[in-house]
Amino acid sequence: MTSLESSGFAEAIEAFAAAESAVESQARAVVERGAVNIKKQLQRELSGSKHFKGIARDVSYDIRTAGAFGGGVIEAEIGPESVPGSAGNLANVAYFGTSRGGGTVPDPSLALAAEVPKFERELARLVGEGL
Repeated sequence: MTSLESSGFAEAIEAFAAAESAVESQARAVVERGAVNIKKQLQRELSGSKHFKGIARDVSYDIRTAGAFGGGVIEAEIGPESVPGSAGNLANVAYFGTSRGGGTVPDPSLALAAEVPKFERELARLVGEGL
């Protein structure tokens, strides 16, 4: 019969749980920082447009978290608010255009692509510190 040495196991689990909690709260800050950077770039690009600069004030972001059983998701949704009466309703025309014009503002996915290297670097640093 094989026996297992389990001394220190409970302490290790507690240490990993504490590190996970610390990393998760800091990860939310990294996601939020990335969302703010993308929001600012979208606002700059919209503000530079002669016809669509009014949409810039309607750019915002929302952070959502979800998870269960020790795992979680932290996500951000960034872009112009599309609510009745807001200039954000014209964002699709600003970004993608119609048969009558528009499409003169850079695609928002470019702002995301510009932020990805910084975001990945910060998450890697965070995970490295948490272990």
